[in-house]
Amino acid sequence: MNIRSKYGDYMNRSEKWLLIISILLLIIDFGIIILSNLTPKIILNKGDMKIALNEIYKEPGYHAFKGYFDITDQIKITNKVNNKKTGTYTITYSIKEKKKEYKIIRHITVEDRIEPNIELKGQNPAIVCPNKEYEEEGFLSIDNYDGDITKQVLITKEKDFILYSVSDKAGNKKEIKRKIEYQDTVAPTITLTGGNAYSLYQGGTYKEPGYQATDNCNGDITNQVKIIGNVNTNKVGSYQLTYEVTDEAGNSVSTSRSIIVMPKPKPKPTNGKVIYLTFDDGPSANITPALLDILKEENVKATFFVLNHGSNLDYLIQREHNEGHTVALHGSSHNYRYIYSSSEAFWTDLSIIEQKVKSLTGVKPTIIRFPGGGSNTVSRFTPGIMSTLAREAKEKGYHYFDWNIGSGDSGEARTAEQVYQNVINGLGNKNNVILMHDFSGNYKTLNAIKNIIHYGKQNGYTFERITNATPEIHHRVAN
Repeated sequence: MNIRSKYGDYMNRSEKWLLIISILLLIIDFGIIILSNLTPKIILNKGDMKIALNEIYKEPGYHAFKGYFDITDQIKITNKVNNKKTGTYTITYSIKEKKKEYKIIRHITVEDRIEPNIELKGQNPAIVCPNKEYEEEGFLSIDNYDGDITKQVLITKEKDFILYSVSDKAGNKKEIKRKIEYQDTVAPTITLTGGNAYSLYQGGTYKEPGYQATDNCNGDITNQVKIIGNVNTNKVGSYQLTYEVTDEAGNSVSTSRSIIVMPKPKPKPTNGKVIYLTFDDGPSANITPALLDILKEENVKATFFVLNHGSNLDYLIQREHNEGHTVALHGSSHNYRYIYSSSEAFWTDLSIIEQKVKSLTGVKPTIIRFPGGGSNTVSRFTPGIMSTLAREAKEKGYHYFDWNIGSGDSGEARTAEQVYQNVINGLGNKNNVILMHDFSGNYKTLNAIKNIIHYGKQNGYTFERITNATPEIHHRVAN
């Protein structure tokens, strides 16, 4: 082998490799040219989607390719989904290349899938009288998205139920029923005019004060009331009348009125030497018991114009009655601004203490004293109110008493001696109605009362309690 032949073979091999490399480079260049002209392709794992209102959107995935090359990381996502508001929104997936944008869109629809709520007011089931129709008690419909849609509720009435239905803007529908039961299980009521106690003197005439019976289904059934019992007004004693009534459903009720026939009192002298001790504004825990002890010791009867101080002092009202004193009415509140605001306010206030005294003593009280007296001027913020009340008191069968001797124990008198002097200096040959008070802490009256009693006895006076037969002492009405 010669040198040329040896190197000739070497050169041939080199040329072959150069040719192969050239071809490969040509292929690469050609591939780059082809690749550069390929369009990116974006693929979504899912298409358009629907989600519930307030549901969090979860991305199902996506990919992007350019030829065989994965270019997912080049995707830019624009999410315009508002899951708190219904509607159709878009999510855009895009790739920018050579000033050109390639994109694909996924549509997301946010839906309201929750039905509205209907809340019924009143009872369910509703109890309705057999002879009446159900009167709507009300309802409320609130939707999670539309808010208050009560006005859109449709009502369908059937015999045994009422159907309430409503749909929101998304078409979600809600229905609820109110069951109707036709029955009457409620007994009537009987109201006795003048209360459950009535008193009159022997030989008098009992006049039925009246009554009213009402039923929830049948209305006024007063004419169906039956009265059982009788009253012998010529015989002293206690009698009872029973009032009964039954409605159409067979529900019955009864109530009773106690009738007390009292011995006819002997007329009191109009010009004799009589002292009427009267005490306003009680009872009190620290004055009234001691005062009652003195009256009991001296065998003197008095008249107590009481206020409503609470149940813890009720025992004193009972004691006053049980020991033979007259329990009369002064008021419930003694609030001038309220009681003298109108006639209705006064009698409403008085009725509270009247019912209490009646329940504690069993006797309907008929003797009253206006707070401040019949001549008060504190009531002038309601012109003419005292003239009206004085007239109405007589019309209602009350006996109202003022006084003709003032002890001054609620004002100018500061000592027991001053109270004593005010009383004895005012005494005359007449019916002496003395104004005193047994409110809490009034020790000046408590300490003066025994001396007042002793003076009266020593000077020929008798002590009496006020009754319906006592001549009334009235001030001149100033309003």
